[in-house]
Amino acid sequence: MAYHVEPIPRSLMAAFVAAHHYAVRVPPHCLLSLGCFVGSDLVGVASWGYGVRPRHTIQRLFPSLGTGDYYELNRLCMLDSEPRNGESQFLRLCREYIREREPGRVVLFSWADGMRGKPGFVYQADNWLYGGFIRTEFYVTTENEVVHPRQVITRCGRRDRAFTRSVGLMRVRGRQFRYCHFLCGHALRKRLLRESPMHWSQRYPKLDDCVWTFEGAAEGSRESREPPRFQGSGQFRHAAPLFAQSQAEDTPERAAPGREEEEC
Repeated sequence: MAYHVEPIPRSLMAAFVAAHHYAVRVPPHCLLSLGCFVGSDLVGVASWGYGVRPRHTIQRLFPSLGTGDYYELNRLCMLDSEPRNGESQFLRLCREYIREREPGRVVLFSWADGMRGKPGFVYQADNWLYGGFIRTEFYVTTENEVVHPRQVITRCGRRDRAFTRSVGLMRVRGRQFRYCHFLCGHALRKRLLRESPMHWSQRYPKLDDCVWTFEGAAEGSRESREPPRFQGSGQFRHAAPLFAQSQAEDTPERAAPGREEEEC
């Protein structure tokens, strides 16, 4: 099956992600939207840009580089009908497109979502370098809906353990796996690898390296290699009940109109 890559409008890329990617939304810092086509049919999209802290991200990896030297892969999404190796083929075509049209880009960077049980097979198949993992977390409601920690703070004003347990949020901790691919020449690549505080190699993580810790109200804390059940996209869709409950807990109960409050 012959794929080819073309730039596409951000709106088209975002609509494709909303329809076919579990995250639903596209991060705001998208600089390049690429589409994967079979003939005239769009079968995949990729969003290239930055994360929430571009300069911090690249200089944490390679201290001498700046934001203009790299792209971060924010979203990669293909139709389920495509072959299993379709995403790695698409990734390779994206690399070739960026190297040819943006020669100033030195390195590509991405995270594999270990929280979703993905150790990064798509990057491994395209010979990216693995640079270790970080531990991250989010919350899950009783309906198995994912809630980002920032959303808990934004909507409820707090996310201490007593509060999250009281409203039925289970904290899930897991891993995110770090990958990069150089677009530069051999000499610059060697220098960047020497200066990086990360150890980059092709000793890749596997499914067994996806580990989760669950902290719930009833069961305490437990570790598992069985992936959690998730629903939704990570948006706080049902925040109002939790917000109302948190407000009620922090606000003294008031007497009905026309009656005096009893002295405690």
